[in-house]
Amino acid sequence: MALAYAWNRYNISTGGLKINWSLLGSNVRIASHENYHSSINTPGYEGEYTFSTSGLTAINGRNLQVGGTYYQIPYNNLRATRQVVKVNNVSTGGDLLADLYEARYTDIVTGGQSQGSYVGQVTSASRSAYPDNAVSGGYWYVYAGTVNVNTAPTTPGAFTQPTGKMNGGETVSIAWGPSSDADGNQITYFPEYRYYKNGVAQTWTALVNSTSLTRTLTLLSDDTIDKVDFRVRAFDGSAYSGYRNSTIFNVEHNSIPTVSLTAPSDNQTLYENDTLNIAGNAHDADPDQSVTAYYQINNEQRKVLATNLSQTQIALSKQLTFKGGKLYDGETVITGDLADGVAHTLKVWAEDSEKATSAIIERAFYVVPNRAPLLTVDAVVPSGVVDMDKFTINGNASDQDANSNVTVTRRINAGNSVEIYNGPGGAWEFEVSLAQLVVGQNTIIIEVVDNYGAKTSKTIKLNKNEIKTPILQSVARYKIEPPKGSAKGVLLWIQRDEGLQISAELSMTLKGEQELYVPLSANSTDPVYEGVVEDEFYHETLEPKDNIILKLTTTRANTNIDNKIYLIMGVLE
Repeated sequence: MALAYAWNRYNISTGGLKINWSLLGSNVRIASHENYHSSINTPGYEGEYTFSTSGLTAINGRNLQVGGTYYQIPYNNLRATRQVVKVNNVSTGGDLLADLYEARYTDIVTGGQSQGSYVGQVTSASRSAYPDNAVSGGYWYVYAGTVNVNTAPTTPGAFTQPTGKMNGGETVSIAWGPSSDADGNQITYFPEYRYYKNGVAQTWTALVNSTSLTRTLTLLSDDTIDKVDFRVRAFDGSAYSGYRNSTIFNVEHNSIPTVSLTAPSDNQTLYENDTLNIAGNAHDADPDQSVTAYYQINNEQRKVLATNLSQTQIALSKQLTFKGGKLYDGETVITGDLADGVAHTLKVWAEDSEKATSAIIERAFYVVPNRAPLLTVDAVVPSGVVDMDKFTINGNASDQDANSNVTVTRRINAGNSVEIYNGPGGAWEFEVSLAQLVVGQNTIIIEVVDNYGAKTSKTIKLNKNEIKTPILQSVARYKIEPPKGSAKGVLLWIQRDEGLQISAELSMTLKGEQELYVPLSANSTDPVYEGVVEDEFYHETLEPKDNIILKLTTTRANTNIDNKIYLIMGVLE
């Protein structure tokens, strides 16, 4: 805000002279006057005077008012200089009284002008810009003292957009630098533009006024328009700044290409292996130009969609595949990882060889990347002491997306992967025999894979310790497979060290039945060669059996003896 001088401004009233009076006495009563006239608007004959005292009362019905009383006297009783006018003090009966009181006028306004109705207040930085209680320029001015007045905002900054040449029909961006206001008021910008037709400037046209520093304008496709320029001023709610003018820009009339899309639809959601189909047309009406259509995903590098000559309907077609969280054009990846739950943008536009660019068509799309399946492994409890012993490993597999089957495999050390489950998800298990493990550390890898190749794996590490403890007795079982599938009788010969004690048992049952062992007694024991003997055993059942198992229990006297079995042979019937 700035300090300024202020005057109240009034319209001018015309009519008789105005006289300001001051009484030299008191209790003045004004009675009728022989020269009283009712008309007060006849300049040069009548005047009006004002008593500045109060308490006057009307006598004989004359027009006297308390506080600013007007009473008319002949003009010829007045002079151009200040004087004393004697007024008779009369009684209510109209008779003259001997006492006279004097009243003196203090000011005369000549020319038939006086202060009229209030118009408004004006300000100036100069104290002498307007008169005090006088007429100037058709108004009556009364000095009102000093006031604070609004400071106009500064002229807006230079234009930063547009730049270069422009094309008819093109939408251009308009931008300028900010204005400032010393009073801290909010600034509104009033931009305008002006065309030139065949070099002749046309009238200014207003753009939308707002607080923003930018606007857009779609230029007319009129061949007679060859130039355009812009200007803007700032307004703080009370005062305007000066205008900021742009340079004058040339306008060319190369037709802008057009693009239309029939696919994809807006807000499409892509799942694993889904395709984003781009389909539509591009066209440019100008002759002898080439047109290139582009597409772009988010802020990735733009890609060429199609290229052809102008005045040709250019078909647009492209299939992008979503897999592994990315979009692929065939086998070429064209995006980084696309986030789930975020709107992604496809942009398609065309550009001709004169650099005229079509409007950009945008489509939003979403993705749901395939998630790796889930795999759990229950606590592993190894058991057993000999290679024939087994223990079970189990767990559960599932697919988070519920859009495919899962396959679970296991691999022991460097062995091949073996499938242990295939299905929509559920429990799995497999057995491990001690014979499959090596002495020392063993690694068992369990892996689950969905239809799209997403994997999850778990690794189990087990230590197998070799305990070599000499034993005096051992048990061995032998599965006997009858050549004919079944047999009723078994004849056995077992060659052994003579010092090795042996007992034989035989189970002959049907498959699926529980094993049932019968002790065998040797029919004979004969020497084979020095220190080695041969035992003969025989057993027969009532009907043929197909599940035949021989169990031999051997015993040595002490750990220093290394006796053994050399041969087991037999005949089935």
